[in-house]
Amino acid sequence: MSAPPERAVVIGASVAGLLAARALSEAYPQVVVVDRDELPDDPSQRDGVPQGRHGHTLLAGGREALEALLPGLTEELVALGAGTGDVQERTALYVGDRPLAPGHSGLTTLMMSRPLLEWTLRRRVGALPGVTVLDRRSALDLTWSADRTRVTGVFVAPLDPAGATRLVPADLVVDASGRTSRTTEWLARHQVAAPPESRVRVDLAMTTRHFRRQVDDAGGALAVAHRPTRTAPRAGLLLAQEGDVWAASLTGYHGDRPPTALADFTAYARTLCSPVLADLVAALESLDDGSTCRFPANVRRHYEELAWFPDGLLVTGDALCAVDPTLGQGTTLAALEALALRDCLRRGRDDLAVRFFRQAATDLEVPWAQAVAAAPLAPGATARSPMRTELGRRYTGALQAAGTDDPLVAGALLRVGHLTAAPSSLLTPRYAVRALRAAAAPPGGRPAPPAHLRPARAPRVSG
Repeated sequence: MSAPPERAVVIGASVAGLLAARALSEAYPQVVVVDRDELPDDPSQRDGVPQGRHGHTLLAGGREALEALLPGLTEELVALGAGTGDVQERTALYVGDRPLAPGHSGLTTLMMSRPLLEWTLRRRVGALPGVTVLDRRSALDLTWSADRTRVTGVFVAPLDPAGATRLVPADLVVDASGRTSRTTEWLARHQVAAPPESRVRVDLAMTTRHFRRQVDDAGGALAVAHRPTRTAPRAGLLLAQEGDVWAASLTGYHGDRPPTALADFTAYARTLCSPVLADLVAALESLDDGSTCRFPANVRRHYEELAWFPDGLLVTGDALCAVDPTLGQGTTLAALEALALRDCLRRGRDDLAVRFFRQAATDLEVPWAQAVAAAPLAPGATARSPMRTELGRRYTGALQAAGTDDPLVAGALLRVGHLTAAPSSLLTPRYAVRALRAAAAPPGGRPAPPAHLRPARAPRVSG
């Protein structure tokens, strides 16, 4: 009989790393999380998370997954100032120049800054028995068994020049270091093949400015969202954050860079499919000078397709699959992967990597397909999709058009978008009939913005 597991090491105190540590804490007496950054004692921005300066929201499916891992997290975040509400009642998701019809979806979303979410997770996970979170430490390389069949630990170096590199032995190492993951490099040193990769270039640039928020802004809505389309490749988000703050983000693709200067930022917002977000921003008090981040491509690494992978090593989070941040899927995917890890560990440790990567691949299929479908084409590019894919795109477009008038269709679309229902749930007669009606309807003129989204105050600009 093999000895019981003693220690797991997680590389990266990101959301994915912390959630992986939560799952591991049920199976390993010791769980050590290491991160390069100095981790703050309060919900403040840290250097290693550039997206932390931008607005953050949780899909309903992600909130449910987080609750399964950390019961009571929703209540705790709301007590700290996070916004919450029914997705269909308190957000406006625009399809072209019209929002999805309001109604009651039964989906609960959460909106807060990334620093608040990470800090809350770090407190909860760090307080678990046997879990230790160490900052200002860099993972340098993996160690291997004599027969080169399993990973046995990781070399860790403190950022303090006076400190010494040390080996941290581990029964399992989990790489949650994000898009800068070095796992493929480490594996190559031991002649382990890199996984096949799916990559869809988007060359995204996101600019975010923060504004003062009051309860009557946008009629009490928590979010206004304009998604990019293949013909209008710009996105806009206005997200309620804790501390009476709006995070307004504008996103351009394939070399299109949203400006940071306030007047130019507002002018750029007016190029979206609807003027609503620009009108709202123009009426708000600016709080900062803006910040920008870049995201080159949607990337998925198919570890499940490798013929062989060493025992004692897993990969999760953006190191496994990174998608367009405007979709809001990152935290949800990390939570689903943590649930998959927990479920795999509950069934034992034999063939853990094989079982985990297969389960994670299944969980990633729908969100990855959504990210690929949503990716704007580069200027001059022509989509060449299989007939089945093109028909699916047209059907979805017709459903979205129907959803701007029909609360039933809008709710169904939101359930799929928030990863609480399968896309196949839309393939029923009651939705198909509504899609056909919308497709056959003559195009109408631009409707006025809904009354609850019109600015309630005169413009008040500073900064």
